[in-house]
Amino acid sequence: MGKNILLPTDFSRSSWSAIQYATSLFEDCDCDFYILNTYAKETHGLDNLTLLDPDEAFNKMSEKKSKDGLGNTLARLTLENNNPDHRFHVLSKSNLFIDVVKDVVKNLSIDMIVMGAKGAGNRRGDNYGKNTLAVIENIRKCPILVVPKNVAFKTLREIVLATDFNTNFNSYEVKCLAEIAKLTNANVQILSLTDTKELSLEQRKNKILLRKFLQGIDHSFNVLHNVEMPTAISCFIESRKSNMVSYIDKKPSFFKRLGFGKPTLGKLGFYKHVPVLALHA
Repeated sequence: MGKNILLPTDFSRSSWSAIQYATSLFEDCDCDFYILNTYAKETHGLDNLTLLDPDEAFNKMSEKKSKDGLGNTLARLTLENNNPDHRFHVLSKSNLFIDVVKDVVKNLSIDMIVMGAKGAGNRRGDNYGKNTLAVIENIRKCPILVVPKNVAFKTLREIVLATDFNTNFNSYEVKCLAEIAKLTNANVQILSLTDTKELSLEQRKNKILLRKFLQGIDHSFNVLHNVEMPTAISCFIESRKSNMVSYIDKKPSFFKRLGFGKPTLGKLGFYKHVPVLALHA
């Protein structure tokens, strides 16, 4: 059965890197790739033409820009990708980005979202873009792969899974990670900050479950002491030249949904040189 992959784009370099990464990662899979661009009217920063006729002017200009950009992206993909198992579709939608993504994921039975770490409008340094964080926080039905703009796909040798074993793992969460590991023949390195002898009974059960779901995949458990998780991951992947980081993104708490507290991806730190796979609990 083929996969349905959603590729949001704002036509930035980061978006194009994510598209290239996705098509290379799933080179040996039957896939339908849906390239999505959205536009919604802003309430500030309007130019003179828009002020003369706000709705009509904005809609016409934005629709043309969106469709032209998607057309150029599709043409570029057609030249660079001759995989007979890959099919590309373009979606231009006039609505708020996160609302459109929710609808597309539901209506097209999307298996994974692959997107850039930040878009053209995000100029800040080592931070993920607001749309990227919004997708991870709000889209709970499929995994999300975040690709930094300077990352080009190369053979996956090792995937790092960061966990504290407090998540009650189930097959749905780990399925995507296991599929990628099998597809690329990569090994999985589970990284935690707690020794097995210090785990609670519940944590030990979760560790056993994780080992069960990774059966048939080369994997190992690793512990780093006296260091925070972002530093632990950075040091680990740098020393081992790991190719991807993964983690279980827990459901946002009530207070986090109100805007209090940092998103889980933000707590893990920003990674310029490796993609991050967010799995949902």
